[in-house]
Amino acid sequence: MVVSSAVSTMDAGIAAPGDSAIDAASVLSPDQLLAAIAGRLTEPFPMITWARELGDLHAALISAVLNPQRHAPEVTETALHADIAKVIDKINSWAASYVRHSRCARRHTHTFGEVISHVAKTYAEAWWTVLHADCEELRHSAWVHLSEVRDGYEHLIGDIRAGRVQLPLGWRGIRHTRQTDSPEIDADVAVQAEQ
Repeated sequence: MVVSSAVSTMDAGIAAPGDSAIDAASVLSPDQLLAAIAGRLTEPFPMITWARELGDLHAALISAVLNPQRHAPEVTETALHADIAKVIDKINSWAASYVRHSRCARRHTHTFGEVISHVAKTYAEAWWTVLHADCEELRHSAWVHLSEVRDGYEHLIGDIRAGRVQLPLGWRGIRHTRQTDSPEIDADVAVQAEQ
């Protein structure tokens, strides 16, 4: 369990070690994360809210990619990716304060927000496959992959709590940088990329 040094365990209402209750200063267990993504947890903690948002956004993204005509004009693949990036940023900001950082630990390749987003994406894609695919082998593969991702998340959480891994703080990437540039700069970048 990770607690900000500025907040005591008593003041934050944090559960005792070994307690399965969810608290604002600890990361969600794998089962709690999947329940949050599915909307089965209603506690008003930021990670639960963000996990649910990511689950909904990734489900909407599947639908937007497969059936772009069935959505309002503002619900585009680009807009959904931008919304996902915003939620990832919120999680990364939260993680900077609440997720244990061990300077001597090995470095992970993804931020905490990217990890949560990957679990939510895998969950949404697995459920879509189970509900819409005719092939039993494909449905089974979707569940197996979701189980692998859940297990990977569980190992990552164990490594974070034991101080064996350090997560990067994050960077929104070139899309974010280009969105703040002027149209003239975007046109110049596009021309240079074509050359």
